[in-house]
Amino acid sequence: MFKIEEIDPVYYRKQTRKSTLIIMGIFIIIGFMTARYTVIYFGEGSTNHMVLNFLGAFVGLLITFWIVNTFFKDANWMKEAMYAWRLKRHIMTIYNVMPHLQEASERGDIEAIKILRFYQLATEQMYRLDNNSHELIELRSQMQELESKMKEMGIEENQTELDIKSVDVYRK
Repeated sequence: MFKIEEIDPVYYRKQTRKSTLIIMGIFIIIGFMTARYTVIYFGEGSTNHMVLNFLGAFVGLLITFWIVNTFFKDANWMKEAMYAWRLKRHIMTIYNVMPHLQEASERGDIEAIKILRFYQLATEQMYRLDNNSHELIELRSQMQELESKMKEMGIEENQTELDIKSVDVYRK
């Protein structure tokens, strides 16, 4: 079960910049080391050290990914970045079945309407967090249409939780 959390956009951007800088620092150190040692160990038999540098940097990227995924994904300084990543994954999962959801919504399927509402609220939050006011304006009109439909049907408008398994029903 995923729940939309209230996060201050300014704080979110500050924390994600911080986590990005930390991960970049880790990658720079590991990438330079692996690129350098790749040339040292395999450079004698090669005339093209540029390829070895890129190969070493790629290995450094893989090591950095493993370190972040293993040790830092639950760290306090990664909380906002991981939340945004999960939020975007849920948005994309719903987006991938959007035609089926809209069709079911037009037929009056309450679960489809709730999923669409969650999608709108999650997308609205992502736009606010990313400071994307242009897309937010366009989303507002869609949200008002669905809100009026939900009021007519007596459905709670505040759909801030989603069980991703409920979306799988609409894959055809």
